[in-house]
Amino acid sequence: MDATDLLLRLALDPADLKPAPSRAANAQDAAERLGPAPVPCAACGDPARSTRIIHISGHGHCWLDLCRDCMLAAANRGNPTVPLADTLAALKDAARKADVDLTILVDEPLARP
Repeated sequence: MDATDLLLRLALDPADLKPAPSRAANAQDAAERLGPAPVPCAACGDPARSTRIIHISGHGHCWLDLCRDCMLAAANRGNPTVPLADTLAALKDAARKADVDLTILVDEPLARP
């Protein structure tokens, strides 16, 4: 996926990204940007867990800092996501058909509106 597609997927304006050096990010860059006080995710503002330098035509090299959820959403590459309720219903149906007692635990704080 090229940088333009990535920014479209995340609904980011390239003008909002911070300028970066014209090279690939390295371990020291990551440690500085994601260390004890991580920079905010460019998409949602949560603490970033991933960083890289991308080149955007007309804007040059920019930092793309993403939290875990936004990084995973960007990696989805257009595959449709299944709503949680549908997934849970399928699991419950399969357990019923298999005559299996099932307890499903969901980490609600990770859910996004």
